[in-house]
Amino acid sequence: MSSELHEYIEASINKKENILNGEVISFPNNKDINNSQDNNSEFWNLKDKSNIDQLRAVTGICFMFIALILMGIYSNFV
Repeated sequence: MSSELHEYIEASINKKENILNGEVISFPNNKDINNSQDNNSEFWNLKDKSNIDQLRAVTGICFMFIALILMGIYSNFV
């Protein structure tokens, strides 16, 4: 039992030493990154082809709200 514990302690010490011997990677800061694909557009458009998943999510959320409202109205009158 004590030999297993001793091996576990040695392994954890080696892991801690390996973490402390890490190197710092420096990235160049002189690159100009332009994230906008179209510089002429000033507004975000939900109907773009690149935003089709977001359009589906918004449509699904609106559909769920409408369905819940209609079910609530129906349950009040029946």
